[in-house]
Amino acid sequence: MHPVKGFSFFSPLGIRLLVCLLSLIGYQPLKAQDSCRLQVSLLTCGSGEDLYSCYGHSALRISDTCRGSDWVYNYGTFNFGDPDFYWKFTRGKLAYYLNVESFTGFMQNYAQEGRRVQEQVLDLTAADALAIQSFLQNNAKEENKYYRYDFLFDNCSTRLRDIFPRQFKQRFHFGHAMSNDSCSFREVLDFYERRIPATRLGINLLMSHRVDERMNNEQSMFLPDFLMGGMSDATLDGHFIVKQTRELLPDVQIMSSPTNWASYSAWLLLLSIVFLSLAKPGIRKYLLYFDVFFFMILGLLGCFMLFMWLGTEHEVCRYNRNLLWAFPLHLIFAFLLARDSPKVQPYARYASSLIVLSFFYSFFAEQDFPSEITPMLWLILFRLSKYSSRIQWSQVSQTFRYASSARS
Repeated sequence: MHPVKGFSFFSPLGIRLLVCLLSLIGYQPLKAQDSCRLQVSLLTCGSGEDLYSCYGHSALRISDTCRGSDWVYNYGTFNFGDPDFYWKFTRGKLAYYLNVESFTGFMQNYAQEGRRVQEQVLDLTAADALAIQSFLQNNAKEENKYYRYDFLFDNCSTRLRDIFPRQFKQRFHFGHAMSNDSCSFREVLDFYERRIPATRLGINLLMSHRVDERMNNEQSMFLPDFLMGGMSDATLDGHFIVKQTRELLPDVQIMSSPTNWASYSAWLLLLSIVFLSLAKPGIRKYLLYFDVFFFMILGLLGCFMLFMWLGTEHEVCRYNRNLLWAFPLHLIFAFLLARDSPKVQPYARYASSLIVLSFFYSFFAEQDFPSEITPMLWLILFRLSKYSSRIQWSQVSQTFRYASSARS
């Protein structure tokens, strides 16, 4: 064959053909690299029946089709086997950490519990997905993975929420989870705790006015469902960051709605004590035993509230206004009652003033008293009134003896 006349690889035509050839050679690796882009997803898990699970859960899933890996990054893990677990948990010093587990194992746990799992697949470039993966991998290192858990402001949901504005800066904007100042932390928590009324009451007694503050849009994302709502129409570089939402597991558990026996019991106790107080004197004397026990319990409750305020790291337990009625000195008052001390009357008067202050305070205070507390406040005031206005029987007996001796 004869060579083509006038053709040379150094001619303009040859250079163009060479460039095209090199492009075709490099096309397959580039295409393969593009098809191996990481996929980042936000996983939102539904509520469970237990206290630790009633608020739901959030985690990030990162799958890599090239390496065949599929990992879930979970900030809501802690060491339950710690011998000081309960003491650290009570004091707010329990260390939570970022755990990395397989997607299959993660899903098995929620399938066994029958809890919903929804996935929001994020529309990210390879560089943005790699940046999130690198951030999580660095956080998962032993020296970085631990953090001090805060129920409202630093938990498994807020840790994920903060990744996106930290990594993408002004490129990222959250969507609408809720209107600013439309709802308080306590109102939202009460909704999630509605199936555990007794536990809800205990939590509300320990939490101060901090949980009665109105939330803004981003603060509401301390709960997984609100984070999912804020991500649903969030934008990155002007386009929606969520490109697909799918349900991985349905919610198949049957959630009961138990009766709020705490409220009914409080009103029943109030009516019973009022009825017994109007009974014959032979029955009324047994109310002294009730009063000693009742005010001892109130005093112990007040001591615990004071400990949660001053002895722990829980911000939401500070400046607890429930101490106005669950007064720690009620513990001493119980012993004064048992000894029929003359100091019972002045103490009852001062303590009654605190209860009245509690009633007035509830009309304009930031901290809301639980509804179950209303009959308890009336009961405390009712029993204190019996001692603040009573005549000490020891004084009557002494006066009678003086009168008898004077006559003789």
